[in-house]
Amino acid sequence: MFEELGNYLSIVLDYSVVLEFSNGVWFDELTNLFEDKGIDCYIDDTFKILHKCVVQQQDPKDVYVQNSMRSLIQGLMATNTLHVVHTCNTEYFLEQIKDIRMCCILTTRKGIFTKRLYEKAPDYKGDIAIMTPSGIKIFHSVAEMIQELPMPQISGLAKNNTFIDCDGRASIDDMVISTEGDRFILEKRLSGGAEGMVFTTNNPKYVAKIYHKGVITPLRWAKLKKLTELGITSSSFCTPQHLLYFRGVPIGYTMFVGKGTTLSNVFDGPDAILERYPDWTRLDVVETLLSLIGKYLYLHMHDIVAGDIQLKNALIYTSSTQYLIDMDSVQVGNLPCPVGTEEFTDPKLWGKDFAGFVRTLEDEDYSIAMLVFSILFCGLHPYATRKGAETLREEILNHNFPYTLDNSDKEHIPLGGYDHIWEYLPENLRVMLYKTFREGKSYEAVCWRAAVQEYMNNLENFVYDDPEAYKLFPCEDYKQATVNVEEVRAKLQAKLDAKKAREENIAAKAQIEKKSFGNVPSGRYVSSNVGGSDSYRPVRFDDEETAAPSASFAAAPAPSVSTETLKIPVFLKSSSE
Repeated sequence: MFEELGNYLSIVLDYSVVLEFSNGVWFDELTNLFEDKGIDCYIDDTFKILHKCVVQQQDPKDVYVQNSMRSLIQGLMATNTLHVVHTCNTEYFLEQIKDIRMCCILTTRKGIFTKRLYEKAPDYKGDIAIMTPSGIKIFHSVAEMIQELPMPQISGLAKNNTFIDCDGRASIDDMVISTEGDRFILEKRLSGGAEGMVFTTNNPKYVAKIYHKGVITPLRWAKLKKLTELGITSSSFCTPQHLLYFRGVPIGYTMFVGKGTTLSNVFDGPDAILERYPDWTRLDVVETLLSLIGKYLYLHMHDIVAGDIQLKNALIYTSSTQYLIDMDSVQVGNLPCPVGTEEFTDPKLWGKDFAGFVRTLEDEDYSIAMLVFSILFCGLHPYATRKGAETLREEILNHNFPYTLDNSDKEHIPLGGYDHIWEYLPENLRVMLYKTFREGKSYEAVCWRAAVQEYMNNLENFVYDDPEAYKLFPCEDYKQATVNVEEVRAKLQAKLDAKKAREENIAAKAQIEKKSFGNVPSGRYVSSNVGGSDSYRPVRFDDEETAAPSASFAAAPAPSVSTETLKIPVFLKSSSE
């Protein structure tokens, strides 16, 4: 399958290849290709971030991803052929790799990177290989790819306004049957709404959503079917697991049940958040945000655009545990999301029929930016202003973002400590928020995730001297949790010292054991307890310990890319990440 790729000196590897093909012989062949041909592999920071998002969702279907990733990275680092370009921005990444000689980008049809190429249509004239289960198609520029392999047009089902209806409505004690023949008894009504009702079932793993009459359209049912085929079984997503029928007619679906309350009930100002989570600090808020962005990126990797991102469409149980709900309205492939919330939607989409077009990842970027601000500011809207226009709509259209980068003007910032939240944000986040909501710039969702991760790392490592930086509402008199920075730093240092002592003790014992052997195994793979700290140690993406890479793992940069851009890749997950 990879014969043509063997002619290149370098391959730019998109993460979608790992996610979509790790469970199969194709990925083994690709790994062998890098090793046998000595091909250089280039990735960007997005590659690592997306892998983290996949690992964090703990979806059983991704069980092969981590092993395949580990095998690939170990092989590349052992041969000094892995190069990392430190950026999350698609266009900047292309700029850095455009002059690499004999280079080809390897991606997939549904990959985030590929979709960015279609959306941005950059003037990139290098080779691009699209990998599918049936083979590889190579194009010689982005323009050629777009012309010869256009993205699918919106599904014709989007204009079909008929309904698929059953004469009877299933209710308590009724039996509904899945496509696979599984039988579910509807036991207790949990909730009801405009679209339908949710029931517990005789299977404690699932609840059933049963639609009202006149709700299921061909578009909705096709989307539900596609969602079940994707096989997302992480409990973080209340996605359809079984399609349900009553008297032979479609009626609903099963899903995992989420725990907690909606984000809108928690992130609704000081009173709401402090009443429900009185022990929270700013770290908990940032952890919540990081987890949410990771979930939306996971959807993007599966050809899903959430569409209607808002605080009502997610449940929060803890700062590390949230559930995305109302998943039956999302956009899947060319099956559009027919709904949207104006306050969280890019104004350029206002007035459009949401069911009449396919949204792009760039459309979703604006909603992610809205989510970032709303969570960091505990429910406040970025265009909520004091002494401003009569309606929020006017403020949005006029880009009346009340915050400044130099904190010189606070007149229009709402009261309640929001000015101090802004002041204590890291500079890079303030710049990104300002340029988004004041200047109309767009940042890719993965860039938001990277910036929030950096903020979380700083909070976890207590790099800020001012204890106010760790409060939910800095410099305010609310009854809220505080942090003794010096005390916590001392405890962290004590842990680091104890860890170092343990490692030194282990290394010393290993050295003694080594001297007692007369026939130490030779070969490429040496047991990590023989040979001291410099012995071979498998590199893990999901490691709990921080470790600096051995000098022998340094990736030798290609002459066409500056050494400032390419750094030694570290794929070990530290406790701060």
